[in-house]
Amino acid sequence: MDWLFLLRFLLKPVAIYIIALAVVRWMGKRALGTLSLFDLVIMAGIGDVIVVVGLEQRVPFERGVLILAMLGGLEWLFSMLSFRSRFFAGLLEGKPTVLVKNGELLEANLAKEHISKADLYQELRKEGVARLSQVSQAVLEACGKFSVILKEEDDPVPVQQLLVEVGALRRELQELKVMITSKES
Repeated sequence: MDWLFLLRFLLKPVAIYIIALAVVRWMGKRALGTLSLFDLVIMAGIGDVIVVVGLEQRVPFERGVLILAMLGGLEWLFSMLSFRSRFFAGLLEGKPTVLVKNGELLEANLAKEHISKADLYQELRKEGVARLSQVSQAVLEACGKFSVILKEEDDPVPVQQLLVEVGALRRELQELKVMITSKES
């Protein structure tokens, strides 16, 4: 048995995996958070490189490293373009879509995004929403997640303020009692 061949066969996947981790780490936290469409494509490409180079070993190791570096560079370049240009941000990341505004369903936007009412209500329930009228805005973000902004309720009167007002009413009642008893005598 050729031990050198076996060692290379075993070390190649480990090495390409470590390099892929380094590239993803270099791409920054943005790549690790909620994925945009472009981020998803890059991550799928990195996974494919790991498989083709590390496991199947159909592509030479050096080419795999070069491809990983290129994918990391593309992610960095496009994230910088998105950061500096609204046009590129909209092109690469997409735009959010408002699905509910001031308690009203925007059915045209639901249809445009292929979101059923049942799916929307499920997302609203996850946010603790019982009635549509509670929602100021429900948005399908560009990354595919839902954001829900609840309407602000009238600020309830703080308990301390109520206690102060009850105390003032008691004093006024006491004064009235004193006035009534002094008039009767």
